[in-house]
Amino acid sequence: MDRVNGPFDGYYVASSANEIGAGSGRYLGFAKVCCARPGSFWLATLCEEPGCCAHLCGGGLFDTAEAAMASAELLARNHIRGRLTELAEGAAQGARSELRAVA
Repeated sequence: MDRVNGPFDGYYVASSANEIGAGSGRYLGFAKVCCARPGSFWLATLCEEPGCCAHLCGGGLFDTAEAAMASAELLARNHIRGRLTELAEGAAQGARSELRAVA
């Protein structure tokens, strides 16, 4: 089971869930954060830009594939939020440095 959602703040989340152990009924989710919309989780490739994209593993084993994918997608969206916060802080730091250089 896999799907692609987004964009979320300009990024797409491709997710998948796999049963861990045949017949176990326990699923682990995976997500990829992508700059461009992939055709599927399996076709999603990570770009060359440092820190842009990510391949993440969900937060544990779940009873359903849907729950495992939801967990992985939540981690991916948190990754996107963290990445945007880092970019904003970096831009603000750069602007402060430029102001000090002019003053």
